[in-house]
Amino acid sequence: MQISIRRETPKDINDIHALEAEAFGSRLEADIVDCLRDDGALWLSQVALLDDRIVGHAAYSLVEISQITNISRFPALGPIAVAPANQRQGIGGALIRAGIEVVRDAGFGLLFLVGNPGYYPRFGFQPALPLGFNSDWVKPGGRHEHFMVFVLDQSLIGCVRGHMRFHSAFPDP
Repeated sequence: MQISIRRETPKDINDIHALEAEAFGSRLEADIVDCLRDDGALWLSQVALLDDRIVGHAAYSLVEISQITNISRFPALGPIAVAPANQRQGIGGALIRAGIEVVRDAGFGLLFLVGNPGYYPRFGFQPALPLGFNSDWVKPGGRHEHFMVFVLDQSLIGCVRGHMRFHSAFPDP
């Protein structure tokens, strides 16, 4: 199986929408991607191709980390989807690794996501709360392991911390 990954093109938009809706069983994530794109907030959008057919998609938008005196912006992964017929074949992992490289090449030191704590740590993501980051996706005293960060620049830990907010395209948790 030969998977290739590239940035989305305008001709991919309808296929991406259909893929996201199929993978999640609803239009919610597909509509989030469309809203991010329409607002100019889709920082990176990559597709995975198998035999010139889109079988995976990963969206990245910038989140804001509110600190006492300033706001920092970093990318966040999500949504990410793989066609149901092509899941468990390494396509999602290939998309994640390709995205991490783009984030690294762009000079960002942190990459956030909200996702399955049983899946993303294998790529280097770790719980963000113990590193000083909070989010509306973490309820006081509640579970937090699903709110994660990939640290590309260790020097940021302890220097950057605060409350993370997604773009308004994402529904309230």
